[in-house]
Amino acid sequence: MLKEIYCRNSQDPGYTYNQLETSSGLEAILTKIRMILFTTPGDVMGEYNFGLDIERKLFTFNFNAADLQSAFREQLAKYVPEAARYNVDIKVNFVPGTVRDIAYIDIYIDNTRALGVAVK
Repeated sequence: MLKEIYCRNSQDPGYTYNQLETSSGLEAILTKIRMILFTTPGDVMGEYNFGLDIERKLFTFNFNAADLQSAFREQLAKYVPEAARYNVDIKVNFVPGTVRDIAYIDIYIDNTRALGVAVK
């Protein structure tokens, strides 16, 4: 059985204390999705297109939710092929903030919210 490093943040509601690795396929997919969301293209040697750099993309002109959803699906297809066994979807919602807009990004796996991110 394949094992992956357990990468949940201790402030994540689903965090398990003292867990170092996981054999859950869904947990491995979520870990890879987190890496895609929070990695800037060019940061991974040999895979210069890996990552979304969501903060930069979200707060540039002429970028919208549909663009982010499309970029996410491209990254998912290329870098997380095992996700094809599930129905993985992304929903993006922009809310006006006091200094700049806030983007709420929700990842759904098989119609269940699996991950939520707020980018301010």
